[in-house]
Amino acid sequence: MLLPADRVLEAMDIEFQHLDSSGAGAGQGNLQQSLGVALKLLLHREREGANAVLRQLASLKDALKPLAGSLTNFPELLHEFAALTGRIDTLLDTQNVPSLESNWRGVLAQTEKLAHHVGRDRQIPNDARIQLTQAMAAWETVDLKDQLSHEADTKDQVVELDATSLQAYLQQRFSEPALSVTRFNSLAGGFGKQTFLFDVTGQALNGSFVMRRDSRVPLLEHGCHRVFREFKVIRAAFDRGFPAPEALWVDTEHDLLPGGDFLIMKRSPGESGGSVFAAQGEVPQDLAKTLASILARLHKLPPMTELSTASESISSERWALPLSDCVHRYLTDWFQTFLDQPHLPSPAIVSQFNWLLDNVPQVDGTPVLLHGDIGFHNFLFEKGHLVAVLDWEFAHLGDPAEDLAYVRNTLGTALDWPAFMAAYKAEGGYEVDEKRLQFFQVWGHLRNAASANIAAAKFADGQADDLKMVILPHLYIPLFLNTAQTLIDQAESGAK
Repeated sequence: MLLPADRVLEAMDIEFQHLDSSGAGAGQGNLQQSLGVALKLLLHREREGANAVLRQLASLKDALKPLAGSLTNFPELLHEFAALTGRIDTLLDTQNVPSLESNWRGVLAQTEKLAHHVGRDRQIPNDARIQLTQAMAAWETVDLKDQLSHEADTKDQVVELDATSLQAYLQQRFSEPALSVTRFNSLAGGFGKQTFLFDVTGQALNGSFVMRRDSRVPLLEHGCHRVFREFKVIRAAFDRGFPAPEALWVDTEHDLLPGGDFLIMKRSPGESGGSVFAAQGEVPQDLAKTLASILARLHKLPPMTELSTASESISSERWALPLSDCVHRYLTDWFQTFLDQPHLPSPAIVSQFNWLLDNVPQVDGTPVLLHGDIGFHNFLFEKGHLVAVLDWEFAHLGDPAEDLAYVRNTLGTALDWPAFMAAYKAEGGYEVDEKRLQFFQVWGHLRNAASANIAAAKFADGQADDLKMVILPHLYIPLFLNTAQTLIDQAESGAK
C-alpha cells in the first residue's frame, strides 16, 4: 500500500470515535460499535504483527507456571502440561503471522483441554483447581482487552470545535458574557482548511459568519496557505471593491480554541456553483460574462505593495519582474517546496514539473495578482449573480493566463469559451493565445496533484488524521496527472 495500513486504520478508528461521541450510533451491539471494534482489532494486528501473538504466548506460559507444582503427582496431566508448554516454547521462535495465529488457536484449545481435565480430576486439591480458575480468568480477560488497545487511545488529540467552545471564545474576545452562538455547523469538503458556519446574537458581534481554520499541522508551507497570510490578501481585495468576503480578524493565539489558526469573515449570501472538477451544470452566458468581468478587474488591480509581507510569491520585488521570469520563479519555488517537504515519491510529478520549467511561455508584460484557484467551487451565486470569490490561499503574482486556464480546467465544456474570452477582453483583460493557456492548464492539474501528494504524505507520516486524505492518492492524483500528461502530449505533438 502507498499509505501505511496502520495509518488508514487509525484514521478510521478516530472517525468512529467522533461518531461515538456524537451519539449518532448510541446503544450496545449496534453496527457502529461492531465496526469500531473490528477496526481496533485490525489496527492492533497491523501494528503488532507477530509480536502480538508472541506476547500472548509468553503471558499464557507465565499464567500456567504455578500449575506445574500441583500436577507433580499426576503423570498424565503433567505430560499434558509439558506438551502444552513445549509447544509454546517452539512457537516463541516463529515470526510468520498467519502460522502463529493458527497455532495460537491450537494452543488455546490445548489449554482449554488441560483446564477441563484439571477441573474434573477430584484427586487434585480444590485449592489448586480454584487457583487455575482464577489464573485463567485473570489472564484471558487481560488478553482479550489488550487486543483493543493501541497508541491512538492514549495520544493527545485536539479538542473538536463546537458551538459551546466557540461561544466561550467569542464571549471572552468581546467581553460580552451574554453573546450567544445560535447556530454552528461544519462544511464538508476541502483538504487544507476546516470551514465552519455560525450565527451569533450579541451587541459587539451579530449575524452570520464563517470561520476558516488551518489544519493542526498545515498541509502546505507555500504561498498564502496559512490563514494569517490569506487574511491579508482577502482584506486587500475587499478594500479595493473586489467581491471577496469581508474578513474581520485573524487569530493566531486562541487559547480557548486549541488547534489551527483561523480567520473570521462575514458570511456572504449565495450558494456554491460546483466542484474543483466542474460546474454543477451549463454556465449561463450572463454568468460567463460576470466571471470574465471579475477576472479582468482582478488582473487590472494596481500593485498592492501592502501585500509584500503576505508571502514571497506576492513580494514587492516580483511586481517589477518580467512576466516570464516571475512565472519561472514561481514554478521553481513550488517545485522546490515539493522536493523539500515530505512527500510520497512520485516520478510523474517530478517529470511534469521539469517539463513545465523547460516550457515557460516567453511573453512580454508584467505580473498581475492572481487568485490561483478560480473555479465554481470557489464562487458563491445568489439568484444567478456572482456575489463572492472565496479561498485565496493560492493567491500569487503571475501570468493572467494562469487564472484563465484554471477556469477552463474547472468549468470544462460548461462554458462557452470564445464568448467568455471575448467578454474578458472587452472588460480590459489580456490577450492570451492557446499555447499559453494549454501550458497553464498543465500547471493547474500538476499543482493539484503535488498538493494532494504532500497532504497524503502528512497523513502517512501521522501528522494529519483526516480520513479524507486516503482518497487523494487513489482517486484525485491519478486524474490530475493523467489530464496534465494528455495536455503535455498535445503540446508536444503541436510543436512538431
